[in-house]
Amino acid sequence: MRHDQPELPTLDGGITLLETDARATGALQSLVLDQVLLAGGSAVWVDAHGHGTTRHLARIAPSMRVLDRIKIARAFTPWQHQSLCRDLAPELADDTAIVVLPAFDRFYRSDDLSPGNGERMLSAAVDLVREIADTVDVPVLVTQHADDTLTAPVRECADAVIRCERTPYGPRFSGDEYETLVYPLDNRTVQTTLAFWKRVLTTRHPAVAGADSPTEVSVRGSY
Repeated sequence: MRHDQPELPTLDGGITLLETDARATGALQSLVLDQVLLAGGSAVWVDAHGHGTTRHLARIAPSMRVLDRIKIARAFTPWQHQSLCRDLAPELADDTAIVVLPAFDRFYRSDDLSPGNGERMLSAAVDLVREIADTVDVPVLVTQHADDTLTAPVRECADAVIRCERTPYGPRFSGDEYETLVYPLDNRTVQTTLAFWKRVLTTRHPAVAGADSPTEVSVRGSY
């Protein structure tokens, strides 16, 4: 990689927990799109809390064509989320570049669950994802809705943790083996916005930037 190109963390096989500053909008989507473009494959995404909306993905993607390679299934209850996790393995293909599970704990906090059932269902869902990570050499990217005792199984199962926080000079990623030092896009102070992430991805993947794109964006719905 050229020294004047912005860098993003490399996602290896296994489960990576992404922790983000609430102000660092677009970090999750940028890592997913970058992985898809680098690997030339597709993403399988089990969505929660609206992280997989076309509004964010379309504003960040350097080309709309890449969005056709993101397959999103949406859950609306803890039972649906666990069912999607159970059915996830058969949906993985030879070209799957990344599995994405944002806000993994979101639905297991529901008031509709009896005491203790949320913890049991969350642990069962974590076991399903752990089995996938142990079987298939594909990065699994997970985020938490909140960090507390409920999400302890999520943190314990993670093979790596990447943190993203906003700074006056752009987003800063850090982890055991990675730290953002600089985004040399210009000499001005920058903010972590969706437009900023698009500039980063366009710089990293100039071959796809500016490619002919459909006027309407369609991200695949349920499996």
